[in-house]
Amino acid sequence: MNSKERIELFLKYQNEKMSFEDISKKLEIKPDTLRRTLNKNGYKSNKGIYEKKVDDSQLSFSVLNTTNNSDKSKVKGSNKKTKDISKNKNESSKKESAKKKKTTTPKKDRKINISQEDLDKLCEVYDWYIEVRDNKALKPKKLSNKKDILLENENITDFKCVNIRVEKETWEDFERLCSNSSFNKKEIITQALKDFMKTYKNLL
Repeated sequence: MNSKERIELFLKYQNEKMSFEDISKKLEIKPDTLRRTLNKNGYKSNKGIYEKKVDDSQLSFSVLNTTNNSDKSKVKGSNKKTKDISKNKNESSKKESAKKKKTTTPKKDRKINISQEDLDKLCEVYDWYIEVRDNKALKPKKLSNKKDILLENENITDFKCVNIRVEKETWEDFERLCSNSSFNKKEIITQALKDFMKTYKNLL
């Protein structure tokens, strides 16, 4: 079997969708030898499909000057095959471009259901804020640089035990103050009385 016959059989089996290895086994020839034979006769692989590279001028010249009907049918079959392959390429490229153009749809924001009653409350809070935002009494007080209460005399040794009645809320605030101080209640009460008497020393 010469190379021309091998190529004709190869093209026939290739059109029947046989794999390259199966065709080489069918022709009883090594795959490398078959590949070299195809390349020498002008056939090149295009995505696993071997086609003969012929320009338009050579193709038209061969069609006009060929008298063999079988050769004409082969050329037409080759042209049809080329058109089918190019058509498949165009379709695949269109699909790829369409995939690229697709963009992910943004997620919709979750809707928050607010009743009319909630809106009225929000409006009331906003109105209250507008009224009091300039009120100095509501502004946060500056933190004092003092770390603790200042005592005139921290070494008090002589104490007097007394029984007094104090407003409940005032006493609770006083206990909270003492819990945040390093001094005990008797030392803090002593200093508080001294400061009070300095303010009203005219009554002494």
